[in-house]
Amino acid sequence: MGHRHGRIGFSLVVVLWCVLVGGNVTVPFAQAEEPTVELNGPDVLRQILEQQVGKRVKVKLLSGQDLDGKVAKVGTQAVGLTELLGMEFYDATVRLDQVAAVIVRRGK
Repeated sequence: MGHRHGRIGFSLVVVLWCVLVGGNVTVPFAQAEEPTVELNGPDVLRQILEQQVGKRVKVKLLSGQDLDGKVAKVGTQAVGLTELLGMEFYDATVRLDQVAAVIVRRGK
């Protein structure tokens, strides 16, 4: 029982210290701000893909097919995807005019 009382005492000290010092300490916000994209622009999907270079995305094509891979390079007419999920030994080049949606995992 005495050991448990010691833990409560330590926690109380930590809480009190945070309350006393908390007014003078600032904590930076951990989540990075994503660059904004003009959703009404003619090349919105290209801009979104450019922001995701080196990251994994899911690209939904007009045909209904999904491609899940890492964005390698984005051009004016096409996007290059590598490390395709389920087809790790293959790469894909997709015409931007065939992309219906870009699905991006939010940061933690």
